[in-house]
Amino acid sequence: MATVVTVHGTFAHIVGPPDAPAPAELQWWQPGSLTEQHIRQLVDAQDGRLDFVPFTWSGDNSENARRQAGARLFEELQKLEARNEDYCLVGHSHGGSVIAAALVESAARGKKLEHLRKWITVGTPFVALRKERFLFTRLTLPRKVVFVASLMLLMMFLFYLGGAIYDGTLGWGAENQLLRFGFSATMMSLPFIVFYVFLKVLDARRYFFYRPAVRENAKDWYGDKWLSLNHEDDEAVQGFRLLPQVKLSFFDREFAVPMLTLIAVFVLPLAYLFAVTSPTIMVGIAEFLKTQVYDVQAYAQTERAADPQWDELRALRRKLRNARQLAEKSGLEPTVAENARETAKSINKQIRAKRQQLRERYPDLPEMIRAQRFKQRFPERDGKPCDGGTLCGGGRDYRINSALLFHLVTDELSSAFVDVDTRWGPFGGFLRLLLPVVLVPVAFALLALGVLMVIRFVAVYFSSFLSRQLNGLTHHQLTRTALGNDTVGEIALGADVRPAWAPVVYPFLPGEVGDRITAYSNEISFQSLAKFRNAISTLAFAESEESRSGVLTTYLTWRELVHTSYFEVPEFRGLLAYAIGHADGFTAQTGFRTDPDFERAAAWHQAMRPEPVA
Repeated sequence: MATVVTVHGTFAHIVGPPDAPAPAELQWWQPGSLTEQHIRQLVDAQDGRLDFVPFTWSGDNSENARRQAGARLFEELQKLEARNEDYCLVGHSHGGSVIAAALVESAARGKKLEHLRKWITVGTPFVALRKERFLFTRLTLPRKVVFVASLMLLMMFLFYLGGAIYDGTLGWGAENQLLRFGFSATMMSLPFIVFYVFLKVLDARRYFFYRPAVRENAKDWYGDKWLSLNHEDDEAVQGFRLLPQVKLSFFDREFAVPMLTLIAVFVLPLAYLFAVTSPTIMVGIAEFLKTQVYDVQAYAQTERAADPQWDELRALRRKLRNARQLAEKSGLEPTVAENARETAKSINKQIRAKRQQLRERYPDLPEMIRAQRFKQRFPERDGKPCDGGTLCGGGRDYRINSALLFHLVTDELSSAFVDVDTRWGPFGGFLRLLLPVVLVPVAFALLALGVLMVIRFVAVYFSSFLSRQLNGLTHHQLTRTALGNDTVGEIALGADVRPAWAPVVYPFLPGEVGDRITAYSNEISFQSLAKFRNAISTLAFAESEESRSGVLTTYLTWRELVHTSYFEVPEFRGLLAYAIGHADGFTAQTGFRTDPDFERAAAWHQAMRPEPVA
């Protein structure tokens, strides 16, 4: 008795269990399929009957799923080994990857499959993986958490040791002290060392297929029993091989510039809010104005000397105000009102004279007045310094903080553009009000434009850097997803036409066989296109995604691809039958040997001589 074990590829299991027919017809790997019938007509067992056994697995595009399926397949093959049955394995697409995983499992366990006569892969893109360099990056998340936890005791000890060295309490000269610290370091390291060794053992068991001895066993035991059948235009094989080399640009170099430069719109408001809510900044501004701009202490003596004159000036202002109020009071006799106006004029002349005397006696009077006004508003309350002699509220009173910033952009700005004489002239007060209204928006606008230019300059370079990183990550994730790389601690490098441990590389199918497969795929594509054109209206009016998927499934057979057309071509099935029939335990039937197709299959098989891997 001899057995052909068939292993389907990705998503091929969706038709149901192996004994259930597909909606239209059986797939190549199912019992009773056209492929099985054809091979039974051409091949027989050397001893007993020929049996076909399908091996089903999840069919997920997942490296973990393929490895798990490989472990299950190995267990099934062990049953054939126990019965001393010769068998041949045939896998399509990632069904070939499942077979390779089973053989590596065999090599790792040291259990050679003695009765395996041939393993044939059809259109299989073997995913090439590389183990992460460092143990930590290969750990699962729970193990990473425990790994870091095991380091905590050692880390705490090292911080303690560093502190002892820094403050000089370690006592390097004391032998007992050094021994004690050495012993403590050893004990504190023990949890990490134990757990690290434990993880290394688990890691070696998890990634057994990277061991050189395992790969060497797989190559020696099964390398010469492998046959690879690949079409030159197989979409899966060629697509996955070229995928890592394709440089897709999902993010333009300046994709982030508009978003980042938009920040410039909000920089000034945010800067204001940050400053007004920051005690450190506000106290710093107040201290700078107090010492560097107004020099409050320098004017203290002048202020005390001028106080009597200021008191006189304030008294005159009160008189002036009373006289004006009296003059404007209704119901007064004309003489009384006129006398009040004359009194007001006289007082006003006295005030101007008093101001002139103050300016002549104190040349720095305007600066002193500004310093006095600042001191009264911000560092003092009711003539007394606030706590700490700094900004009242300590920078935590937002009302005072906002008043200080407003003072900075109004009083200081106007002082920078209006000289002393003008400020004390007849239009001084008006200018002090007008200038901030005009200049502050202009100054802020210029500042905002400057910030915009700086942000845009930075954004261009940052966006370029970010686009490269995101393009790389996206390409990596697409490659990872396409190749089904869902493992932890491994990086998908791409796909190849051979397993990493295989010693040879097979050429593509002979041109005659390849052309027949291509012609079949093209014919199905033309038929599907014609049917699909008629179904466009149905697809357009489908109400749900499920309905649309149903329409697509109805009109697409998936044989439109070369990758899924191999077993539909009689010439390919003949080549497959020839390869099986020449394996130990199998034989070509007499009718096949005398058929002209036998000679063609022999020539095709002979043309597919493998080349050693360099």
